[in-house]
Amino acid sequence: MLVLKKLKRWNSRGKNNIGNINCNDPLENFINENKIKCYKYSEFKHFKPMDRGDNLVRGNVNDDCFVLKSFSNDDKTINKVVYELEMLHAVDHENILRFYGITRIEGDMQKRIPQINKHILVLEYADSGTLNTYLNKHFNELKWNDKLSLAFQLASAVSYLHDSGIIHCDLHANNILVHQKCIKLAGFGLPSEASNETSNPLHLFDVIPYMDPKRLEIANYDLDKRSDVYSVGALLWQISSGRKPFHAENYDISLSSAIYQGKREDDIDGTPIVYSNLYKECWNYEPDKRPDMKEVVSIIRSVLVETQSTINIQEEIKDDATEWVEDILENEKVEFISFKDLKDPVSLGEGGFGRTIKAIWSRTGNYVVYKRLINTTAIKYKYNTCEAFIHELKINLHLMPNYSDRIIRCLGISKDDKDYLLITQYADGGDLRNYLKNNFKKLTWDDKKKLAFQIADGLNYLHKENVLHRDLHSKNIVIHENNAKIIDFGISKIQDQKSEASIYDRGIIAYVEPKRLSNINFLHTTASDIYSFGVLMWEISSGHPPFKNSGYNRSDEDALIYAINNGLREKPIPGTPKEYEELYKKCWDQEPNQRPMMSKILEEFAKMGFGVNSGKTIELTEDVGDGGGSDCDDDDDDDLYSKLIVLIG
Repeated sequence: MLVLKKLKRWNSRGKNNIGNINCNDPLENFINENKIKCYKYSEFKHFKPMDRGDNLVRGNVNDDCFVLKSFSNDDKTINKVVYELEMLHAVDHENILRFYGITRIEGDMQKRIPQINKHILVLEYADSGTLNTYLNKHFNELKWNDKLSLAFQLASAVSYLHDSGIIHCDLHANNILVHQKCIKLAGFGLPSEASNETSNPLHLFDVIPYMDPKRLEIANYDLDKRSDVYSVGALLWQISSGRKPFHAENYDISLSSAIYQGKREDDIDGTPIVYSNLYKECWNYEPDKRPDMKEVVSIIRSVLVETQSTINIQEEIKDDATEWVEDILENEKVEFISFKDLKDPVSLGEGGFGRTIKAIWSRTGNYVVYKRLINTTAIKYKYNTCEAFIHELKINLHLMPNYSDRIIRCLGISKDDKDYLLITQYADGGDLRNYLKNNFKKLTWDDKKKLAFQIADGLNYLHKENVLHRDLHSKNIVIHENNAKIIDFGISKIQDQKSEASIYDRGIIAYVEPKRLSNINFLHTTASDIYSFGVLMWEISSGHPPFKNSGYNRSDEDALIYAINNGLREKPIPGTPKEYEELYKKCWDQEPNQRPMMSKILEEFAKMGFGVNSGKTIELTEDVGDGGGSDCDDDDDDDLYSKLIVLIG
């Protein structure tokens, strides 16, 4: 193979003999041998300096845009340039920067700058600059389909190089360009030069996160294809996050040491599990455990195809969802709120199911929240967030005749140019998790009991209305005027696979029914909601999420699941009232039929001085479910399941 022959020829010259070539001008020789196109320098117009290097200038020939790259006139640089040109000239791939030819500076200009070689390279122009620059400017515009496309192009280019016998040796986000959303791989250099440069502290520190940790630990470690694979892993993470790995840390010897001892970046929420598993395999410390580039390409291709398939399915479902929403609006089942009446929008964040925005409803002058649904990142499951929108709206329609002040209520529907929006009440204190983080030291035990009681009262209301929440955790409780209210009381009920995705993608393992952790087909009941409520009671007593300080992290999820299924629970906080502690321990009992019913829970709060007062009179739930109570027999359970609704269609 041509490239392999050239590699052997260059390597045979020896690492210490670069420049000892039997040719007075190796660059001129290369140009003549390969009949490289030569442009007249006078043809180039509209010169403009490039941001990424003093030796790079953009220039136009008629309507075509090129990059002109100058270089020093010393032998070492010339030989490096010739090597890079031989590589670029020998390869032909749409995701590798193209070499178009050369131009020459002559006459007075050459005399004025003799240190610059008279030859100037004419290269492909990339309108978006480096991958670093592109992600900094455009990341918020990228959907997962776009990110996967970039990852696939990058992997394809590196795989092509490896098939051609080329090791890049210096893959990082400044050696990758982007043109019209297409990856353009650049930055080739001599293998020996790569070795020398990565021994240079200034260059090494700049690319630490992308460098094979073997090289960070062993100075003379020979980089190979597997080293490129490691770099690709770091780049895949960067594409998922929009930022350089360890961007907030100093690129110094401490970071270098931490990386070869195993430090890696954490997954970004919403990253497809197949994708995150792939980059983790790529950045394995042991080179032999890293996949080859063909495998990397194959995996990204399969995820990309599945994503596109999911998008197609989503478009079909969206049409059905639009028809359903228009029908309920036509029949005046819910109020339509003009989008023009929603003023001063402010983003409150984004979750797996929707983007939440605060705005002022001009008709009332009050803040409201609207949820604009986005495509789910849990692409493993081909179910659309439009279904989540419809499902949540159906739950709200079901509850409208008898709303409780313990839940955030739906105010209506709006529509902008393309999307329907769900309008709900606004909560001024944010979610419970952040509320506790910011206010815990000021809370008395009466305050904590009141919050827990209000959640119990709201959950009692939902169960009385035959609605299971199925996703109860501290991000789904909000605080308004120091009162707790339940939100998202149905969005996780679309179907079982969605619930499975939420367990792993949204980090709520500690709140999930243990039976369901071990068996995804376990039927969620009122007792499951009560388990989650018990965990919330403990969180209110402590001020922080469960298992925050236990040593478990995202990589230990399986170990945490195993421990919970074997009875692991958080320890009581010193000073917790005995009756409060005993109640949450009953709620999180391992066996569902040993957990108390909502009626019993509210009775316990009544003993603590809190009575039912949820805006409208809500009766205590009487044996509406197996929310506990060991006196329930199988017939009672069957009757329960016929009563409890899952409003899917």
